Amino acid sequence: MIRHVVGILWHLGGMFVLPFMLGFVAALFFEVSEVAQTLPMLIGVGLLLIVPAFCAQLLGLILKTRREFRLLREKGRFNAESALASVHRQARIVTPRGWAILFTGLWFVVCALGLKWADLSIVGVMCLMLFYTMVGFTSMMSTFMVGSFESGLRRRGTIDRQMVPAVVLAGEAAEERFIFRRVPVPPGFFLLVEDQLPERLLTNSRYAVGAGARTQELIVGGRLRATPRGLYRLGPAEVYYQDMLGMTRVALASVATCELKVLPRFRHLEIIEPPRSKLSTPDILTRPHRFPTEDYFRFREYANGDDTRRISWKLSMKAGKLQVRQPETKEISTRTVLLCLDAYLGRATVGDAVVGIEEVLDRLVETWISLAKELLDRGDKVSIVAVTRQPDGTLGVEQVAAVKGGKTRWQDMGARAVWQSQWEITQLLEAAGDNSHGVVVSSRFHAPPPAAFDGQTLAWVWLPPEQALGKTDPTLLQTLAGTGGNALTWLFRQPFMAGADENAFLAQFRVYHYHSARLRARARLRYLAAREGKRTLAALVARGDTVYRLEPGVSTHRLVGLVAGGAAGKAA
Repeated sequence: MIRHVVGILWHLGGMFVLPFMLGFVAALFFEVSEVAQTLPMLIGVGLLLIVPAFCAQLLGLILKTRREFRLLREKGRFNAESALASVHRQARIVTPRGWAILFTGLWFVVCALGLKWADLSIVGVMCLMLFYTMVGFTSMMSTFMVGSFESGLRRRGTIDRQMVPAVVLAGEAAEERFIFRRVPVPPGFFLLVEDQLPERLLTNSRYAVGAGARTQELIVGGRLRATPRGLYRLGPAEVYYQDMLGMTRVALASVATCELKVLPRFRHLEIIEPPRSKLSTPDILTRPHRFPTEDYFRFREYANGDDTRRISWKLSMKAGKLQVRQPETKEISTRTVLLCLDAYLGRATVGDAVVGIEEVLDRLVETWISLAKELLDRGDKVSIVAVTRQPDGTLGVEQVAAVKGGKTRWQDMGARAVWQSQWEITQLLEAAGDNSHGVVVSSRFHAPPPAAFDGQTLAWVWLPPEQALGKTDPTLLQTLAGTGGNALTWLFRQPFMAGADENAFLAQFRVYHYHSARLRARARLRYLAAREGKRTLAALVARGDTVYRLEPGVSTHRLVGLVAGGAAGKAA
């Protein structure tokens, strides 16, 4: 709230009083007797430029905020904070380029007074005239532009947003599109659409259209740079009018929403080195093997009427009598398996070091659905359970029976699976019955609760979180430059197109601060993953359950057996 108050005071009064304050301070330090005689005229000219701009902005602000206050009251969201945020947003019409022109003009005026260089003052005055003229013109026009924009959208204009396609597999290409139909764009202005997309998509959404949107349909868009697993709700996008010089911007509305669902991929699972167990029955994940087909107790002596194709000539020669193979019998046993995705994350353990933790969940989800397919193909009766995000945005426990032909449903659950701190794994395992086998796919940062499992057996597929985070992170300079080769030239070149506001020093400083904080959080996460991962693995082994270590690969994930479950397969 304090930020909004300071912003309102600055945009309403600060930028109009600043020239007079700066001139007064300059007069205290420089010899300005030569221009003292023209002081009344200078003040008059300044007031002639600044006062109309101030009055236009104040009038436009009153009319626009009254309209927005009425909408907030209708939605029941009107309060002191929302009112201040609305006033701040409507008063903030100057762009970074506009601030650069204002401070450039003021700097030239100060230099002209200090150096007594009259020609330099002309440049400064021209910059100030251009700035305040554009501010006054935009402030006055914005009073009518916002109303015409809203009425134009209500009558015939639309701004639609879509993802093509809306559902993709992880890693596949997806394109964002904005469709403008008969959107009013006044002469001398551009229509800008901006939206801050989720960080994992590695894409900034920013588009501009001209006056052509008033009479025809325009489609603008761009391809997403990354499509990792997840459900992404995009928007609403912020819509602005910006003058052709890029000095002022008028906030219009927040419109255009869409969804992108990225489904996880199925990976081939290779189960190697099953843990040795004293039990006669192997754990639920061990792939069954057939007995050898040439063993003495599986044969008998030939009798009249037996199928001669079953005669084993090699064994008959050894025994001296005709021996036939017994009809091979295959034990058919349908086991009930509850496959749980453990995405419990204690905020007290990780804190704010959550940068990149979604990469760990991506590997877990891929293994989770791939295990469901593997067990279902073996003939088991499988149910999958996880905490997912529901259509209304809330979190809930979702359980689905895995059936053949329903793989898309599993992928949909995997796309909506999230880290959460409400449901522990013991609450998910409650859905298993006394005759069920439990399998938990986990990458916990702390030990599970010591509660016992009431089913037949419990197996853990454990992913060390430090492995899912990758080997190393790029340095800060490599992150800013993009590649190691560009790192040496990054300090001496502009990262964006010539003239872009993003090339400004303050904009680059914000980018630097953002990536620096992100890499520090990433380093803390790696430290926690290495430290807590070892403790969690030791706690899982101590429980007495079967434990497999997950080794993720590009196309194949490997499960390496570490320890077998104890007697009766119960959790300690």
